[in-house]
Amino acid sequence: MRPATPANGVGYTNTVRIGYARISTRAQDHQSQLDALDAADCREVVIETASTRGDRPKLRAVLNTLRPGDTLVVYKPDRIARSMKELLILLEDELHAREINLEILTGICAGVHRPNGQTIADKMLFMVAAMAAEMERELIKERTLDGLAAAEAQGRKGGRPAAGDSDTLAIALARRARGESVTTIARHLGIGRSTLYRALEPDSAEVPTPTHSQVSDPPKASRSSQCGF
Repeated sequence: MRPATPANGVGYTNTVRIGYARISTRAQDHQSQLDALDAADCREVVIETASTRGDRPKLRAVLNTLRPGDTLVVYKPDRIARSMKELLILLEDELHAREINLEILTGICAGVHRPNGQTIADKMLFMVAAMAAEMERELIKERTLDGLAAAEAQGRKGGRPAAGDSDTLAIALARRARGESVTTIARHLGIGRSTLYRALEPDSAEVPTPTHSQVSDPPKASRSSQCGF
């Protein structure tokens, strides 16, 4: 069991570094990605083949094994996210919330990014993600109030906001793809669960988020800024 960490996030012991590589069967340049991860002093490197559906079960499993103070190591940001929006959601909801560091090995974002870093450079990506999340919530709130005002002007009162807005739906789909339940997503977005179910059809079945106990720990081994979009 790891000791408690001070407020600045420094002081964890027994932290681990896990590399994650996503490769495509069509790409021929993934060897440089694997070579860089092999040289990055990771406890292990997890390799996932990209699917046409965008599923990333191995990334989900890796995230569930990481603990506060650990570091997720990737070659470029596009290995863990298909868009800047998806990257910011992952930074804020997955890594920042659980005090997990992100190390990017190449490009203008290269370096270690710490959610509890002591300098602006250390935590810049996480600050941008937090700002984007706050802006997202404010925009959803504003659209909700505008929708309610428009409905009231037409003689309708009350009701929950619709989930048909393209930005809101994109956010819901991204969080859904990471294994979050419809209940959790609806609460975060401030919309009704049944409304969100309808918006996500036909993929509206509730899928529980896997817990650490449901994911096997990776085998232990001895320890020895172009964001690609």
